[in-house]
Amino acid sequence: MIIGIENLTEDQKKLMHRVNKKHTDCVGSEYKAGMKITKVWLDENNTVCVKLRNGEWYHYYENGTWA
Repeated sequence: MIIGIENLTEDQKKLMHRVNKKHTDCVGSEYKAGMKITKVWLDENNTVCVKLRNGEWYHYYENGTWA
């Protein structure tokens, strides 16, 4: 279960899953287990933010990038 997912629109959910897949695909196999999204929210600019199982959090942008 992803905390806060009920607050996202369908488009924001699609964005979150699309960018997370791209993000997960580019890391090593040992790191992949920590890439599961555990929490999601929108910042003051309506940017999708995610917290991962490994404790890190990122902004997921519409252009498919993260920071």
